[in-house]
Amino acid sequence: MNDKLSRLVQASRCPVDGSRGARTRMPDDLRMDLDDMLVGHWSSLPFSYGVMEASELGFLADGRGWSSWFNVGGLCVTRFTWRCPEPGVLELRTRWMVQGTPDQEADAPMFASMEPALRLEEVTRHEYTIAPAVPMPGAEALMAVTFKEPVEFCHEFARGETRIRPEEDPTHQVLPYQ
Repeated sequence: MNDKLSRLVQASRCPVDGSRGARTRMPDDLRMDLDDMLVGHWSSLPFSYGVMEASELGFLADGRGWSSWFNVGGLCVTRFTWRCPEPGVLELRTRWMVQGTPDQEADAPMFASMEPALRLEEVTRHEYTIAPAVPMPGAEALMAVTFKEPVEFCHEFARGETRIRPEEDPTHQVLPYQ
C-alpha cells in the first residue's frame, strides 16, 4: 500500500466506540446550510481497488471546495461552492475546471502541465449518507460518504483529514482563492 493510501486509511478508520471522531465546526453565527461532517478531505482510493483512476473531494468549512479526478495520464480539478439545502442532500455549484497532465513524482494530485482554466456554471444535487463502509472483503470499515449518484465518477469516498486548507487544492496557484 502506498504512503498516501496508508495515511488515508489511518485517518478514516472508524473509532471502536462508535463515535464519529473529531469534527471541524464553524461558529453557529457563520454557518449557512453546511453539514460539518462533510468538511475535510475524501478519497475514492480505498474503494477503487484494481481501478486505474481515482477521485478526491475537498470541502472547506466556508462552503468552498474542489474535486479531482486522476489517472496516470490525466488530472482534472473542478472548483465549486457547496451547501446542503436539506439533510442528506449536497448541492455543488461548479465554478472552474482545469485539466492537464499529472506530476508523476508528487504524493498528492498535482499538475505537471495544464490547459487554461474554463469558467463553468452548473448546479447539481446529490443525495448522500455518511457511515462506516467496508472498501473490500476482509478490510476494516472506514468512515465514508456514499452518494446515490456518482460525484466525480465515484459513489464512495473514504474520510481523510478533517482540517484542510485552500492551499491543498491542486489549482490554488493558478486560481487563488479570493
